[in-house]
Amino acid sequence: MIDLRVGEDEEVAHPHPEGSRTYPASSGVAELLKTVDFARTPLGPSECWERSLRSVTALMFDSQFPMFVAWGDELTFLYNDAYAEILGGKHPAAFGARFKDIWFEIWDDIFPLIDNAMKGVATYSEDLPLIMNRAGYDERSWFTFSYSPVRDEHGVVRGMFCAVTETTERVMLQQRQAFHLELEETLRDIGDPVAVMAAASEALGKALDIARVGYGEIDDDEEHVIVERDWTDGRIASVAGKYRMNDFGPPIIDELKAGRVMCVEDVDQDPRVGSMAAAFHAIGSRTVLAVPLIKDGLFRAMLFLHHPFPRKWTSNDIALATEVAERTWSAVERAKSEAEKARYTARLDFLDALGKATSPLNNADAILDTTTRMLGEHLGVSSCAYADMEEDEDGFTIRGDWAGLGAKHITGRYRLSDFGRLAVSELSAARPLVINDNLKEIAPEEAATFQNIGISATICMPLVKGDKLTALMAVHHRSPHQWTSHELALVQEVTDRSWAHIERVRSQAELLASQAELRRANEYLEAKVAERTGELMAAEESLRQAQKMEAVGQLTGGLAHDFNNLLAGMLGSLEVIEARLAQGRLSEIDRYLRAAVGAAKRGASLTQRMLAFSRRQTLAPKPTDVNKLISSMEELVRRSVGPAVAVEVVQTTGAWPTLVDQGQLENALLNLCINGRDAMPGGGKLTIETANRWIDTRTAPQLGLASGQYLSVSVSDTGTGMSADTMARAFDPFFTTKPIGEGTGLGLSMVWGFAGQSGGSAGIYSELGKGTVVSIYLPRFAGAVAAEEVSPAAGPFGTAFSQTVLLVDDEPLIRMVSAEQLQELGYVVIEAGDAREALKFIEADRRIDLLLTDVGLPNGLNGRQLADIAREKRPDLPVLFITGYAENAVLNHGHLLPGMQVMTKPFDMDTLARRVKACMEGH
Repeated sequence: MIDLRVGEDEEVAHPHPEGSRTYPASSGVAELLKTVDFARTPLGPSECWERSLRSVTALMFDSQFPMFVAWGDELTFLYNDAYAEILGGKHPAAFGARFKDIWFEIWDDIFPLIDNAMKGVATYSEDLPLIMNRAGYDERSWFTFSYSPVRDEHGVVRGMFCAVTETTERVMLQQRQAFHLELEETLRDIGDPVAVMAAASEALGKALDIARVGYGEIDDDEEHVIVERDWTDGRIASVAGKYRMNDFGPPIIDELKAGRVMCVEDVDQDPRVGSMAAAFHAIGSRTVLAVPLIKDGLFRAMLFLHHPFPRKWTSNDIALATEVAERTWSAVERAKSEAEKARYTARLDFLDALGKATSPLNNADAILDTTTRMLGEHLGVSSCAYADMEEDEDGFTIRGDWAGLGAKHITGRYRLSDFGRLAVSELSAARPLVINDNLKEIAPEEAATFQNIGISATICMPLVKGDKLTALMAVHHRSPHQWTSHELALVQEVTDRSWAHIERVRSQAELLASQAELRRANEYLEAKVAERTGELMAAEESLRQAQKMEAVGQLTGGLAHDFNNLLAGMLGSLEVIEARLAQGRLSEIDRYLRAAVGAAKRGASLTQRMLAFSRRQTLAPKPTDVNKLISSMEELVRRSVGPAVAVEVVQTTGAWPTLVDQGQLENALLNLCINGRDAMPGGGKLTIETANRWIDTRTAPQLGLASGQYLSVSVSDTGTGMSADTMARAFDPFFTTKPIGEGTGLGLSMVWGFAGQSGGSAGIYSELGKGTVVSIYLPRFAGAVAAEEVSPAAGPFGTAFSQTVLLVDDEPLIRMVSAEQLQELGYVVIEAGDAREALKFIEADRRIDLLLTDVGLPNGLNGRQLADIAREKRPDLPVLFITGYAENAVLNHGHLLPGMQVMTKPFDMDTLARRVKACMEGH
């Protein structure tokens, strides 16, 4: 028996399948073997441990991977050094303790897995979320692990073995990445900076379950923080407003100004807060996380998180908050820029509209009346007025004003000095008089005149000619208002433009006539432009029609050329056969028969390529592991491209499955590989690569796809590449850059059509001299890929004299030939020209072993409808559909019932025999 206990200078010995090993006593967990008295545990003395326990314990101690063993009815806990790091503060007390006592906080989550293992059922869990307490506080953790039963020498389960890895960091990183993607989508279309702050705050607060999150901007003196809007979950109130930062503790603010993230787990315990904790209590917060944003060396903004209870801030919390702060800054700055641009554009639009409205006017009062009305309505103020100054520059007369709803007119004579010293000093010095927020900028005794005429905020813009104040234009609010720089700039521009216009009217009466002439010229020019635009649109439509006709001509010309060649071969061969039969020279017939059959097969291949391009070929899609498919054809590709081309296969890990016709995908990939080889006449490198792709709403229209998840399969070469014109036409049918006779021009068009018919698309990128990449995009399949089925060995076709086939086809020639072939194989054949004729045989008491029917039938019922009616009367009747192309949605595999199969025209006798037999046998 091997002793696992450790002496002072001894080494730990462990059992091994091939003998015994010794382990240094310096191992951290091995040291515990000296101190733990196992005789006091359910395990008993180590020298009495069962062989299976000693074996699995030796395996565990020998590994650098985190592992533990739980043994006996009490599940006594043993683990290695790597697992001790997972235990955190629970180590070393956990060694030799009960599993339930160690992990009591997650026991309810893991007990069903433990119970299965102790019943002999191994389990595997990937990224299992658990709330664990390893450092004195609860934390979210994720683990991937397996529980395996351990049996004694009698085969009885006595314990369980676990290999585990903590995936917390990876899962949290993935969650953060997903959060940022969703946040980017949320913020992308928000144009208001305040709304951006609120949306980012809400997203972060909900993600971290924080009571309040906000974004504050720092003033130029770095002394105050302004919170326009924050988000709360209702547990504490909003803190929107303006705050003096030092009220929350200078040490904390110093950290923020230095660019360091500030974490306070409990304001009552953090020495940096000290006596300033009351300020946090006043806003309902016991814990704070603040992320400063230092831009160009200045403290510009911060993101803050508040919670009413103490909280342990994790590294993930800090990382997520830091990332959100930067993204919010970028989004806010972008929104500000967009808002600034929008305001500037609105200002220009208004000035343009004002110019158009006032330009026809030739009277100063009319110009000012229109200007004050439009300016007042545009700014949403209470009133807008204009005045002329008197000679002493103190008296002025408001000659006209516009008053909004509920406001009173203020026309009349006033003295500037009645409005206070600020008004006199500013306006006399030709500076705008700006008073915000309920006349706070002036003394109460000076505000009386403003209050008497119902003004709480004003912008009064002076007009100075030479060195003399000559006129005023003003906008007023009867309620408090904070004027923006855009409002001030607009009033300034309107004042300047309006008075300049008036001066022009007063000094140049002829200006109106010239403006009228200019307007007429503009109208004439616009009419000419409209006329010319219509002509150009008509020309463009004609060009598009010509291009369509050219494409149709190219397509039909290519088809006619190829089919004429094939028909010439077939007709010539048949004519020679006819002549040889008449001459009795039968020995020479075989060669011409083979030639005619070969031409017919090439015609069928050409038809299939055209059906692929037009998305009408009959497909047999099934869930497919494309990585496995590519691996299976890798050797074929290498042989096909030859030794001068190096082939590299790059397969993404965890490639998504897709629903696709495997044979057609293999053909498409081989076609692309051959094209790549031909583009590298001197040799080169060919790469086949798979990747999981998320196609968003911006990229999807460029590929002709709906947004979503796709698997991309790309074939790239280092060959001659394509010009932009060639690349634009690469998917066109019969378009080829190869010499005459070396290519049909249908390869890439077939790939494009196949991808589209499979629910995806194809794309191409190329540069001259740098190579080409062709990518096929296939929709992700949500289900699992079944294991490959082994087809039963094909036996001889044999004969089936007792089996009857009901053959339905409206084409007499096809029906005659098919019936002849089936009879040659020994089947009894019943022929019908349409569904109604076939139903007579089905309703009669005749034996029918197979319904072989064309899909497209005349006289009201198609082949699928016939099959459904036949199945009602004969539920087990096998059905084999024949079709020229997949014109009907009923032939999609998702709609075919068990016992139904599809065969594509044309087909030879071997194919017919094989498919009929397989259908009857249920394969």
